[in-house]
Formats: sequence, C-alpha cells, structure tokens
Amino acid sequence: MNDFGSRAARWTAVKWPAIRARGMWHFVLLKGVGFWGGLMLAFMAIAMTLQLGPWHPRLPLVLAIAVPLCAIGGLIWGLLTWTFNERIFHALQQQKKNLP
Repeated sequence: MNDFGSRAARWTAVKWPAIRARGMWHFVLLKGVGFWGGLMLAFMAIAMTLQLGPWHPRLPLVLAIAVPLCAIGGLIWGLLTWTFNERIFHALQQQKKNLP
C-alpha cells in the first residue's frame, strides 16, 4: 500500500529501506558529516572570507575552528535524521501490520 499521509512518510516508506540497509554509520558519516557538515563548512568559509577578507591573519584560525564544529554539527544532524526516519519507518511498518 503506497497511500501514506505526508510526503515524509511516503519518502520514508519508499527510500528508507535501501538507505537503512547500508547501516546507520554509513548514513551518518556520508550524509551527516560529509554532506551536511561539508555544506556548512563551505558556507562558513565563504562567509568568513567575505567578512574578514582573504588576507586577514585570523582567517586560518577561524576556518580551523569551523572544521570540527561543522563536523560535529553534521554528526548530530545525521544521528537525529536517522532517529526520526527510523521512528517514522517503524510507525509505518506497524500501520501496515494493523491493516485488515
């Protein structure tokens, strides 16, 4: 049955089993740290370079601090996203079991 309520529920029902099969840490490291953390780092690098100027003596320090902070942010985002998608997935599986 593909008649799920929200777009998120439909996405989770269709796409999540394949993502889930690769494992939590694959998702967290690739999508969370790599993708989300990488995008945040790129945004921070551009914003700080524009704010301070490319030759500012503290720019390397600011960027060096941004790297672990963005990685930690990506890790948290990945873990939270995994957790929420797992809850939706299990709720959908339970709904499917309870249908007549």
